[in-house]
Amino acid sequence: MRKKEKKLEPPDAQQQVKKKITNWLEFPKEVILDLPVISLIGQEELYLENYKGMIEYNDERMRISTSCGILKIEGRGLHLKVMTTENIVVTGTLLRIEYII
Repeated sequence: MRKKEKKLEPPDAQQQVKKKITNWLEFPKEVILDLPVISLIGQEELYLENYKGMIEYNDERMRISTSCGILKIEGRGLHLKVMTTENIVVTGTLLRIEYII
């Protein structure tokens, strides 16, 4: 008797299935899909959860790898206040925040 072969779905198809299941079950998307969560406090503090790694860091620019692409933060006097395996807190004057895909 032959075993049934498992068909592997491409990563994009897997992500689409995860999105549908997440919406149907009403689970938090950031948990199931490993999406970053960004919170801002005014123009002075940024909280980032679910990041992959720090690419560039200086007092005017930071680039952080996430599952959605590279998050670029520009400002003045940027300081990495907290960095754990799951969270980053950036302080300073935040002037621009964008994704580079």
